[in-house]
Amino acid sequence: MTSRRHTPGLLRAAVPVTALALALTACSDGGTEASGADDKGGSSAEAGVISLKSAQAVLLNYAKVNNAANAAQAPDRTAEVEGGALLQQSQATFTQFKALPKKEQASFKTPFHYPVEGARFYIPRNGSPQVFMVDTQVTGEDIEKDRRRLLVFEHVKDYEKGKNKGAEWKAVSVGEADGKLPAVKRDDGFVTVLNASDAVGKVKLDDLRDLSKDFYVTGGKKAGASFVNTASVKAWKKSYTNRAAFDDGCVDGEYEPGFTAAETAYGLKTTDGGALALYDFGIDYQNWPKAEGPRCATQLDIKDLPTVTDIYLDGRTSTSGLTRTNSLITMAVVPASGTDIRVTGYHLQMVNAK
Repeated sequence: MTSRRHTPGLLRAAVPVTALALALTACSDGGTEASGADDKGGSSAEAGVISLKSAQAVLLNYAKVNNAANAAQAPDRTAEVEGGALLQQSQATFTQFKALPKKEQASFKTPFHYPVEGARFYIPRNGSPQVFMVDTQVTGEDIEKDRRRLLVFEHVKDYEKGKNKGAEWKAVSVGEADGKLPAVKRDDGFVTVLNASDAVGKVKLDDLRDLSKDFYVTGGKKAGASFVNTASVKAWKKSYTNRAAFDDGCVDGEYEPGFTAAETAYGLKTTDGGALALYDFGIDYQNWPKAEGPRCATQLDIKDLPTVTDIYLDGRTSTSGLTRTNSLITMAVVPASGTDIRVTGYHLQMVNAK
């Protein structure tokens, strides 16, 4: 299920417990610029991990199946073309769908499209990680003009052995590609895809997950020196600051490191020696009653949180404690130094509550 919203997915924590708002953002988430001169994804003497023609077909099929799944509210269909943290976010949105505003529910029945025309396909040489990426426009009714996304597709392990259902290549991550991004490095048309364990300057892509969690857990005491204070980082730090700032003074709160279904990172090497990175991380937001003073109760009143009470707590409207697990799929520009990391945006989705 791909969201039609164009927001950074801000987590709104510090509001009265009677109005604990959930940011129900789902993600879903090429002429054609491509790696190389022919449909093999590179020069005629070499091949990519996928041919250009096949990559185009993967992109078109992904949108087609996603639209059908959204219209029919069929999470199993989405699982045919998505994996990892992206699938986890989509399935959570299906679970929570009945709690979404009616207008937003209706928007999921309106098709969106990822046109091949004007899309930039980033395909690495054969023998590289089994990943390719696409920078493509997203179009459809009520979608902003010139809106673009960067999608990551990964080959399904052991697909040829018949151990997996659905598509051979599945979308596993997505980020908004609007605004100025560094140019992707090409060698004879091919790109270099980085693994989570690969380093860019002082930082491994895999480190971005824990560094990002630090903004929620400590306000950025460890990570702050490594990141530019973008709107996304400011929002994360604000969530930490307001973690227990409830109007009635009777609710406490804190963030703890959480986990997503994937806990991974993907990167594209850029011409300046840095990388474009897409990674996912989890955060647990915990609330409990302070029970201090005559106005405070020993139970949290959460009756105005239908997504939590109706879907995850079997209709219970009060509890002694509440933990919500949020999944964030994040896009960042990592300079060659591995410092001054610029988070360009993220999709946040609550994936569980207990």
